[in-house]
Amino acid sequence: MNLAISGLSSPAARFASSGSAPMPLRFGADMKLSGHAVVNRLSRALPALAADLLEVAACIYAIDRLVPRPAERQRPLGVVWTRSLWADIPVREPDRWCQQIPLLTQLLHWLTDDDWVLEFSQLQSGAGVLDTSQQYLFDTVPPDAMPVLFSGGLDSAAGLAVELLHSDAVGVSVHTNGWMWRVQQRVLAALNEASHHQCVPLRYRVSVRDSTESSQRSRGLLFLAAGVATAWAVHQDHLRVFENGIGAVNLPYIRSQQGAEASKSVHPLTLRLVQDLASAVSGRTFVIDAPAIALTKAELLRCTPSAAREALGLTVSCDVGFAARVPLHRACGACTSCLLRLQSLTAAGLTSLLPMDTHERRGHDREFNVNAMIWQVTRMRACLDSPEPWRRMVSEFPELIRVPTLTQREVVRLYRAYVKEWDSNKDAVCAHGLARRESRTVALCLKTPKAQPDNPRR
Repeated sequence: MNLAISGLSSPAARFASSGSAPMPLRFGADMKLSGHAVVNRLSRALPALAADLLEVAACIYAIDRLVPRPAERQRPLGVVWTRSLWADIPVREPDRWCQQIPLLTQLLHWLTDDDWVLEFSQLQSGAGVLDTSQQYLFDTVPPDAMPVLFSGGLDSAAGLAVELLHSDAVGVSVHTNGWMWRVQQRVLAALNEASHHQCVPLRYRVSVRDSTESSQRSRGLLFLAAGVATAWAVHQDHLRVFENGIGAVNLPYIRSQQGAEASKSVHPLTLRLVQDLASAVSGRTFVIDAPAIALTKAELLRCTPSAAREALGLTVSCDVGFAARVPLHRACGACTSCLLRLQSLTAAGLTSLLPMDTHERRGHDREFNVNAMIWQVTRMRACLDSPEPWRRMVSEFPELIRVPTLTQREVVRLYRAYVKEWDSNKDAVCAHGLARRESRTVALCLKTPKAQPDNPRR
């Protein structure tokens, strides 16, 4: 199936990992990138530079998903999970992109821990998957609407609710399945219903066929590229990202987490590097703003208007992805994102938005995750109670050195607030999990067992 809006076949990119021969990466066959919803809503084609950026990010995301990381027993001594990756990606302006290879490879190494070698070749005119020959007459986006990233998660909904108190917005979303888009639709509809200003939704669809790697560390680049590209399409050089500081910095919970094993999708340095890349490629200053970067998740939630509470309850914050792909969107309740959501809603006094039910899934040990989060908070408390809290925090969490947008005082204040929230709500978080397990046990005892069909794959 060819998803090129122009109807033309897009030439294949090529990629390889260490020790393998180059393989083609074809839009419409190996991966899908659809921007027709954005083009139709904007009533204008994407600028060439915007289309290049999004197609490059989509190719990188696909390669990241298609090349498995080495298993632990296959890794050389001292190597975590690094891959050596090469890619040749057709673009409309290869000379412009070749000049930015050092900056782009620096960004990719920071995000993925991998060593990337990139090349750019000439894309035939009109052959890109995001090209269109259709002419448009009308523009449906309100003037001066702020481009914002919208994922359907709690932070993006809370930040957007605050944004809509002051101005219209253009909500840029990337979804990989239909249920994810339905979640985003429902949350946006509820926010628009509760707000005086309106958010125009613009969405891209991306999927990779036969992917084998689940880490998806380039996912942040894909989302940010969609935001930057759409901002250019609406003639703006500004993008707003709503993420609390605790989630954005995402300090490792345990010492065995190294590098990008703790995701850096919206880390302050990631935002700075993407901002620098957008500025360098376009030749104009581009700004990525993160207004909640100095706040905890609970502090961000307290800023939201009461009228938006219903919309917040529709959001999904689960790591396992299951919650975004099935009806009712039940979260697992065990991953660190679910636990941080629980802790933050409790600390913000919004317990009415806590899920009544969750879906347990293998791969996430709730007790282990709770203990890891509490141990991290314990280490933070010891640092923050010392005479030199900043130096102690950096000694315990050296990752804090790479937070360019916060001062030392802001970092200390942020984590003191976070520790205080945990101290006040730790028992509630643990009790919520216990009550959930007890209610599930009772339900299982009362439920009449059904005969299970024979499973030939068992």
